[in-house]
Amino acid sequence: MDLLVLSEVRWGYFRTRKQFLLSRFPEDWRVFFAQPPGGGAEDPWEPRQEGRVTYFTVPFLKPGTKSALYNGVAATAPGRWAIEAAAEAHLNRMLRRLGVDREPVVMASNIYLPGALSRLRKKLLLYDFNDSPFQFSVSPPWARGYWPRTIRQVDAVFVVSEFYRRQLAGETDRPLILLGNGVERAQFEAPRELPADLSALPRPLIGYVGLLSHFLDFSLLEALRRNRRGGTVVLIGPGTPATDAAVADFGRREGVAVLGPRPYEQVPAYMQGLDVGVIPFRADDPFVQGINPNKVYQYLAAGLPVLTTPLLDLQESAPDLLFATNEETMTRALAVALDAPADRARRRALAVPHDWDTLAARMVNEIEARLPAA
Repeated sequence: MDLLVLSEVRWGYFRTRKQFLLSRFPEDWRVFFAQPPGGGAEDPWEPRQEGRVTYFTVPFLKPGTKSALYNGVAATAPGRWAIEAAAEAHLNRMLRRLGVDREPVVMASNIYLPGALSRLRKKLLLYDFNDSPFQFSVSPPWARGYWPRTIRQVDAVFVVSEFYRRQLAGETDRPLILLGNGVERAQFEAPRELPADLSALPRPLIGYVGLLSHFLDFSLLEALRRNRRGGTVVLIGPGTPATDAAVADFGRREGVAVLGPRPYEQVPAYMQGLDVGVIPFRADDPFVQGINPNKVYQYLAAGLPVLTTPLLDLQESAPDLLFATNEETMTRALAVALDAPADRARRRALAVPHDWDTLAARMVNEIEARLPAA
């Protein structure tokens, strides 16, 4: 069976839910992953292989690129039509070249090719709703028109969070399959050596590991810094233009260490080296309310207490999983986490239902149950 994935993110950009799920499909599935261009030398215009996944670049329509010329063309309806037509032609050539089934199962998370979707022969069309396509600051006004043209074509939708499931229930009558985020438990539970750059920092170590995105609430980070009990607030992850200046300013304050990005293979060691894992996002942001971060489950599998923005998908479980919405509740939650006796086994038990192996098997079962009879 062939699965064609039409993605809005690149395979090699960051370890996301897509990579964790698709890399676990059974051996009798071939996965073909079509990604948008990143604009760099690493774009796989020639197909590349990782396990059973073949990934390649297609010049899909992209909002808010770094090219003023491209953005100007994309701001016009004729310009978008031309870009979409070129992308569809390129995609069809790649499918023929790779020998993809004439009617594959298709899973989309890219809303910017509704015309190509309507003409693509397929056994089944699913949509994977991991992030809102409109949560990014570069999303232009014309992007909104693509969503209804895409969602009305699909047969079912995989949804990352209960918040988004409720939202989508008012937008479509298609089946909504709640399939959250997860963790490679074996990777995060296996004991790791403490990284040298963490061992040099005063404890307790209160850490955020992930993209330093516009979701970060720097007032919550400051509350953590003020109440760190002589320890260190640690930020680990790649930066973004939206927060580079604020991160640099925060990093100059006493009791803060900004370590930058680390390869995914090193993330378990860094998480295990922390005393508390935090997700200090802006609780009043509607897009934050819809996320279900996999770092919650990574922290838990690493044995950490977790302080996070409230999630509809999880119940608070003090002192191991604590919710905070403002500086006052974050300060109280931090005190609870720091005062609680360490119980890594109890925290790891909270991550057990969210293992990627379990979630991938559910996704495959849901797809196979919807395939037309041979």
